[in-house]
Amino acid sequence: MPSSLTGFEPAPLGDFLRRASSYALIATPILFFIVFFLGPLLYLFVVSLLEPSKTELYGTRLTLENYERILVDDFYHRIVTRTLLVGSLVTGTALLIAYPVAMAIARMSPRWRILAMIALMFPLMLSNVVRAYGWIAVLGRQGVVNSVLIGVGAIDTPLAMLYSIETVVIGLMTILLPYMIISIANALTSIDRAYSEAAQSLGANPWRTFIHVTLPLSSPGVAAGMQIVFFLTLSAYVTIALLGGPRFSLLVSLVYRSAMAFQWTQAAALAFVLLTVALCVGTLIVLVLRPGRVQGRG
Repeated sequence: MPSSLTGFEPAPLGDFLRRASSYALIATPILFFIVFFLGPLLYLFVVSLLEPSKTELYGTRLTLENYERILVDDFYHRIVTRTLLVGSLVTGTALLIAYPVAMAIARMSPRWRILAMIALMFPLMLSNVVRAYGWIAVLGRQGVVNSVLIGVGAIDTPLAMLYSIETVVIGLMTILLPYMIISIANALTSIDRAYSEAAQSLGANPWRTFIHVTLPLSSPGVAAGMQIVFFLTLSAYVTIALLGGPRFSLLVSLVYRSAMAFQWTQAAALAFVLLTVALCVGTLIVLVLRPGRVQGRG
């Protein structure tokens, strides 16, 4: 029966192919996410709920023993507290240093701004191991600082500046500082100067303009920078091991040591505790800074 009599027009083959290609484009990243991220994460969570085994990688009985040990033992409480302290110190110090630098970059001409961004990216091309050893060469007992202090007569014996929380915070902060600067600078660059000019025309001084206009409008960049720096601090095992020494441990250190000791269930549980800490702090940053209000979502 002709299609004109039935009122039904068959869909052209081209429309079907376009829809199929659109579904394929969507399905590919979703499949990649499920196979290479969600799947291993769920498998790791299941492993964290299994009992330890002395003869195999892990047992077969489900248990909360691994999480109970972390929640009850004071040793793990101190490790979690120290992890939060180091992450907060690194993130807070980086923010205090990065914001003025980002403001200076945002006020540059486009050409100089690009050059400044490129200069900030150069240190990121170096391995964290190389930069950590650089700090060891500076702060070690035979390092630059001790050599200078002994040379000028300020001290008689070398100072023990390595393997402390201060050294770890300084090393991590300098390594991760470019991420914070770039995130904030991009947010400040996107702010229309008309907002600041309008505030000043209404009688606001520079400080009130910064507090009520510039700072809220830059909150998306601040939130992104804080999350990036905090998350990378939680996972910076190599830098923590080199600058903190064998006796200085954070959650990521315990994950590595448990895995190297073939305590897979304990390592998986510690990894999920670390992930929980990251998600909680990341959510807290968003709730406090509320970057969505600038982007029209809150």
